[in-house]
Amino acid sequence: MKIILFGIGYWGKNHLRELSNYDKVSEVIVVDPFFESYADLMKKYSDVKFYHSFSDALIDNKNIDGAIIATPPSTHFEIAKICLENNIHVLVEKPMVESLDELKQLNVIAQNDLVLMSGHTYLYNPAIRKIKDIIDDGKIGKIMFIHSQRLNFGIMRKDIDVFLSLAPHDISLIQFFLNDQQHITMTKNQSNYTFSPNDDYSSTHLEYKNNVYAQIDVSWYYPKKIRSLTIIGEKKTIIFDDVSKKILLHDINIDSNYNHINNEFVEVEFDKNISPLTNEIKHFIKYIREPSECITGFNHTYNVINVIEEYYK
Repeated sequence: MKIILFGIGYWGKNHLRELSNYDKVSEVIVVDPFFESYADLMKKYSDVKFYHSFSDALIDNKNIDGAIIATPPSTHFEIAKICLENNIHVLVEKPMVESLDELKQLNVIAQNDLVLMSGHTYLYNPAIRKIKDIIDDGKIGKIMFIHSQRLNFGIMRKDIDVFLSLAPHDISLIQFFLNDQQHITMTKNQSNYTFSPNDDYSSTHLEYKNNVYAQIDVSWYYPKKIRSLTIIGEKKTIIFDDVSKKILLHDINIDSNYNHINNEFVEVEFDKNISPLTNEIKHFIKYIREPSECITGFNHTYNVINVIEEYYK
């Protein structure tokens, strides 16, 4: 596969590393208007071609198979559009686009032949894939409640609030576990307790059909790092601690007589040696041959952006 990468900044450089190390990628092309400022990367990846613009890259390179777009979000739509129009499959870092209207436009161009993939990397985490297998196997029964917590004394951004900075990860996870259902209702609570003009804490409650609920709590000004995912089912409960990298399957229940049943828990093993980004790129290459298999395609991305748009109404 011949892959073109747009942007080699904060996250793009990680894509460059993964692409250069993957034996299914025969050639890597980089487009970044400021690539000269990354002299260390140019030296390290001497076999990669660097260009200031897509038009310059197209002059020298034909039959490009796929594109990875890791530029600022405001540029995603136009870059993805021109790639699709040139019959190039695309993987766009989140947020793929800034509105449902833009997403629909890209989907019309992609049709069923081209990959239109959103970079929700968490879904390619081996732990998340293991949890999905447990759910699909029926081990926890019907999902009743999902609670996702992403709290840390982390990076505060000037341009956006904490929800848009952190919550898309969690929205994507919830949509994945609920097989891309659309939510019915949303309630939200926000707190802005620092000097920042943006919210520092957000708690969002979502209702889905069949009496299923989810809650997302995010903060970038919190004294403890918490990355926890709890999925409560009718039979069992899954708790994933992304800090300690442990999945625990709890055999707990409350029967109709209000009796508490607690048969302890077991730890579920998963492959900790594969990075989510490595897995994501491998799947992108695979999806180029089988576009319909993409789990972070149009339907998934539509429902994620739908939640975000409602949040800001």
